[in-house]
Amino acid sequence: MKFSLLSAIALFASATTAETNNTFTGIDGRARTLKEEAALQDDAKINRACHQENANYIPSLKAGEYSTSAFHNCFRTIDQIYEFTDALVVQNPTLLSKFVISKTFKGATIYGYKLTKGHSQSLPTATDEYDLYFVPVVNIDGYKVSWEEHYRAQRKSYNLVDLNRNWPTSFEHPNPPAISAADYPGPSTFSEPETEGINEWLLSKRSEIQGFIDIHSYGGYILYPYGDTKEPIGGGFDEKFEVLGRGLQSAMGAYTPGPVAKTFYFAYGVFSDYAFREFKKPSVTFEVVGNDFAAEASTIPTRGLEVYKGINQFAKETTIFNGEPITELVPATTAAPDGCNTCDWCYIPGLNSCFSEFTKNECVIQNAEYGALWCVEIRTKK
Repeated sequence: MKFSLLSAIALFASATTAETNNTFTGIDGRARTLKEEAALQDDAKINRACHQENANYIPSLKAGEYSTSAFHNCFRTIDQIYEFTDALVVQNPTLLSKFVISKTFKGATIYGYKLTKGHSQSLPTATDEYDLYFVPVVNIDGYKVSWEEHYRAQRKSYNLVDLNRNWPTSFEHPNPPAISAADYPGPSTFSEPETEGINEWLLSKRSEIQGFIDIHSYGGYILYPYGDTKEPIGGGFDEKFEVLGRGLQSAMGAYTPGPVAKTFYFAYGVFSDYAFREFKKPSVTFEVVGNDFAAEASTIPTRGLEVYKGINQFAKETTIFNGEPITELVPATTAAPDGCNTCDWCYIPGLNSCFSEFTKNECVIQNAEYGALWCVEIRTKK
């Protein structure tokens, strides 16, 4: 597997009522200053302009350069997201495949993708040990609404349900949110076609799936069960999640690990709670670093690298959590004094490997985690 394929995958509201001290409460329930609210509403317009400046990226896509594609210069529409990922499928048919996982309230098809294990070269990735199933966007209806004027902070489905509150919970919400609330859970568990379909697919993969990651914004958290109670899980699982959380934090950087209810807030009917209770496998939520639901496109490479590192580390932690031995790549011989060991491209000393398919930007990205050296420049200076 080309490292840059997984890397590329990893890189994947108007004010309404109250006005107090020059702040507004948006449709997502958060109070913002007028400046913050204006920036939020301008976000869709800014990204549409970015699309015009960074168009026609599909013809230039090629292995080794996926993570530096102009696709990642903007936040993209659902059509663009599928277009990009489908192009990866076409170029990597033995690695990546597409499947239907569910439908939305408005009848849109929710697609998932499977990245097959065992195709890695020398660079360690999650696919050394596991197949990866991922769904780029679950709330497609709501995401489309978020591109409309005054709805950039949309988090609910078109049916006005917060899909991450529509999963089974062991505890009744003491103050059930009204339908107007941002976290309205719907009339009943699995009332929405999105969650119902995904659950049916998960149940069909019960013997195969070993762990779950749910990716959200924002705040910089690594969250694990439970969200609906502060009581311990028991059975040694609290300790396992603490180890998992610390491992992810060591890889991802400025992220705070902890149980949802203790670290974040009480959240009833969230996916991570249900996934753990039903399958007894590690289940976490990445709340990517940021200060609001909308972020500047310039942060995409940084957040993408954090998520990429998190996915790779989660694979290692999942093996430990589930009680299986972990496979480590053994570093090869020591590099030559100049650090490049005769490599004339991107060299990773710990792996004693030369990656000729990497661009300079991709090599620089690998420097943060693997100490990669861009040997073209190093040798030029000699």
